[in-house]
Amino acid sequence: MNNFNRFLIAIIGIAGLICSGMLALMVYRVPHLSNWLEKWQHQEWFYYTILSISAFLTVIFIIFLLTGIFSRPPKKNLAIVTGEGKITISKATIESTALRAIRSFQGIRSPEVQASIHSRKEKVSLYINCSLFGRDGLPTLGKEMQLETKRAVEALLELPVHSVRIDLTDTQTRKKERVV
Repeated sequence: MNNFNRFLIAIIGIAGLICSGMLALMVYRVPHLSNWLEKWQHQEWFYYTILSISAFLTVIFIIFLLTGIFSRPPKKNLAIVTGEGKITISKATIESTALRAIRSFQGIRSPEVQASIHSRKEKVSLYINCSLFGRDGLPTLGKEMQLETKRAVEALLELPVHSVRIDLTDTQTRKKERVV
């Protein structure tokens, strides 16, 4: 989530909390409210309805506010701290290395690679989605692809890859295999 979205969610959260408070204040006698509101306030259901809506909205907007304040944007780089300093490797570099490893297999169509980076723990997870044409033994092929991709990325980073998840789809039969 980028900074603009975080700011927008925080503003929505604050506005929602103010509106929820104003809605809850409608239940009690507040000067300068119109006469029609006083007519509604004499109904028995009015109090319970307004208080329950106010409580529900308060919970929702507190969630928005906390999400806006505490969410962090996804990492675009892997930072590796060494004794001599810090090494930064881009997410695009990791994904292109995994993509090169996947393309070495025959019959692969439209491969997509997404890397998930956890800089503090210095670990990387990979998600690969691709289509195959005319291949048999999808689970075996998927395991080979996992091993080759993991080996290539670990050789690049000199760090262990946490997980490699592969979704394979056979274009002839539309059979989908997931290798985790």
